Amino acid sequence: MERSIQKNGLINLLILLAVGVAGLAAARYANSLAGHVNILFLGLGVLVAAVSWFQMRLEDRERLEKLEFDELAKTHSGSALFEAKDAEVFPAQRSREQFERFFVPAFTVILLVLQVGGAWFLWRWLSQSTTETEVKQPIAGLALFGVFALLLFLLGRFSATIARLERQRLLRPGASYLLFNAFLALVVALGMVGVWAGFPRTDFYVAHVLCGLLGLVALETLVQLVLEIYRPRVKGKIERPLYEGRLVGLLGQPEGLVTTAAQALDYQFGFKVSETWFYRFFE
Repeated sequence: MERSIQKNGLINLLILLAVGVAGLAAARYANSLAGHVNILFLGLGVLVAAVSWFQMRLEDRERLEKLEFDELAKTHSGSALFEAKDAEVFPAQRSREQFERFFVPAFTVILLVLQVGGAWFLWRWLSQSTTETEVKQPIAGLALFGVFALLLFLLGRFSATIARLERQRLLRPGASYLLFNAFLALVVALGMVGVWAGFPRTDFYVAHVLCGLLGLVALETLVQLVLEIYRPRVKGKIERPLYEGRLVGLLGQPEGLVTTAAQALDYQFGFKVSETWFYRFFE
């Protein structure tokens, strides 16, 4: 099962990378400002998926190491095996702990810098744009980003379901970015629909909205880093990955928020609001 989860994580990474490259070509071909902003989100998703996949490999090495140690403990009754230090007996565990202690916070800081820098640079870039930067091929851009949205959504939904059913916390970040970028690609495609319908500035406005969204994601990352400093450490407790954005997960899977609201309404009104036709339609 662990090998399958690693395979899913690697597929998430490769899909985000492939769609990022294809999306950059599509954004340049269609001359879409919103498409270029979307590429930055895909790039951030590639980094997050790569780190989560590598962390999966470390945990899998640690699991295999403990299995080997248990087998040795059954066949060797000598005390020397148990008197060795943990760093000598469990090097894979030590590597995983060092990775989570030092690399993950450092990577999250780098992620924050990229998010803040990207939002600032893109906002300045958009403020210098004029009406001359109009979408040249709205129909082609609509088709391409629509395909990207569908591909990302299908694979993201599959990964998110596996992560939930198998309780794989390290598979969630990549799956969240797949779904998040699927909805962003859909928003870019809708912006091109507006351009095709005779509103040439629609793509320009969508790009500003996505740039503002990137600023919100950066703000959330900053808050997570600050809270991480004061978070109490409980030995043996499995923590949520620091680089996993809750806002990204919420926007990528908004049905979780809707389900929580429905449960609250069921409690307040005393009947199953979640079973009404209006709720089903809204969900």
